[in-house]
Amino acid sequence: MRPPTTPVLLLLVDGSIAMSVRHLQVLLIYGVFLALSIGLALARRWRRTADRGPGVWRKYPTYIALNLIFLAAAWLPASWHGLALLLALIGGGAGWEIAQALRLSKLERTGLPAATISLVFAAEWLDLPAYLSLWLGMLLMAAAVSALIDARGRLGPRLIGIAGAIVYLPLCLTPLLWLWHGEDGGFRVVFLYLIIAGNDAFAQLTGQLSGGRLLAPQISPGKTIAGAIGGLICAVVLGGVLSPTIGCSFGTGACTGAVLGIAGQIGDMVESSWKRALGINDFSALLGAQGGVLDRFDALLFASPVFYRS
Repeated sequence: MRPPTTPVLLLLVDGSIAMSVRHLQVLLIYGVFLALSIGLALARRWRRTADRGPGVWRKYPTYIALNLIFLAAAWLPASWHGLALLLALIGGGAGWEIAQALRLSKLERTGLPAATISLVFAAEWLDLPAYLSLWLGMLLMAAAVSALIDARGRLGPRLIGIAGAIVYLPLCLTPLLWLWHGEDGGFRVVFLYLIIAGNDAFAQLTGQLSGGRLLAPQISPGKTIAGAIGGLICAVVLGGVLSPTIGCSFGTGACTGAVLGIAGQIGDMVESSWKRALGINDFSALLGAQGGVLDRFDALLFASPVFYRS
């Protein structure tokens, strides 16, 4: 059972959702973070620095909406299964993008996302042994089906699609659910999410504001060393100031923020290398100016198992 919080503001008349002091702390910190990021965006616009990719003002509304949706899902009562539904949607969208990018068949563009959704959602109810049995069965079945329908000799892309949709995505998304079911689960998920969101936003904003040397031009021509440093600083600061919400010291939170910031940037670079290999700019346009689901949640996917084991 997840521990109760001290209610100070009821969000529903029947009291089934309550806001605690920790909720207010998180929202206040998030508000300050938004104000700072908007200030950086205005400074970048004032200096008329060149954009690399979609402009900040086109991406910001979707970015803020996704952040608020994630926070709400993490804080909803367990009986609503809000986070499981959200993560299943993220997994399904990402699975479809992988199959689409690999130009797989219509059957696989339907079957692989369905498998990802099933595996992510099943983690809400199954214990680890039962979940591993389900995962192994689906993996073997998908491999067998792909081998049987490999009429065009494209077994390689099909196996990559299976690895992405049935191995990588569930491996990265299910730790968020397991975190959520633990002590202070909702706040730990929010802690992770906001650090990654802050790292992403400040890496882009400080990179565009400062310019300078590119971090890895052959992999991602839009990322700069200054941006990576700015994002990492934001992750460290957010980890420190959010530390009381998960019951750890400022130093521990800051160190955790640094680890998650580095993990998120590695995940971002890995996803960028996949796009370069596939010859695409974005995995899809499902999220408008934010690009695809994988484009938006690449860093979170990579950092999630790192935080779960920390």
